Amino acid sequence: MYMIIKTPNLFTFDLKKGDSIANDGCCLTISNIINNLICFHIIKNTLNITTFKKLKKGDCLNIEKSLKLIDFVGGHLVSGHITDVATIIKVTNYINSKTIWLKPYHQSQMKYIFQKGSICIDGISLTIDKVYINQFSINLIPETIIKTVLASKKINQSVNIEVDLYTKIAVNTIEKLFNQ
Repeated sequence: MYMIIKTPNLFTFDLKKGDSIANDGCCLTISNIINNLICFHIIKNTLNITTFKKLKKGDCLNIEKSLKLIDFVGGHLVSGHITDVATIIKVTNYINSKTIWLKPYHQSQMKYIFQKGSICIDGISLTIDKVYINQFSINLIPETIIKTVLASKKINQSVNIEVDLYTKIAVNTIEKLFNQ
């Protein structure tokens, strides 16, 4: 599959073919740039594990350039390696914020999701608020609502999730130690 995204003006000024861009949290390699259009090849495996298979012409994505080692890190480290898709099951709107409840497609992801831990949803570094057996919630502050497309998502829509790598390593290591 070939995907072309239209970016804001000047977004592409320092990009080149071969660079990586996060699209809804999924790291993709640029195959071509034409003015403010960026082109990507998406392989079958990426389609199978992301929300890209449901994308339609005109859909909005969160896009972000790769972090450079000299850049400020304002959230947790995110690799752009999607670990699952989650479905939005509930949205509560408040005056200046939103709470979104999500259910991962694979229940096995829940072992990496802890209250006050980190998670990446559609490329946005967020703090996990509450955790139940097969679902969790996150909160969106005004800045996240304004600068991302996550706030416009509706119940039953899917999002890409990337569990925190360090949490995943810790949980897997502890499991191995106890299962010896």
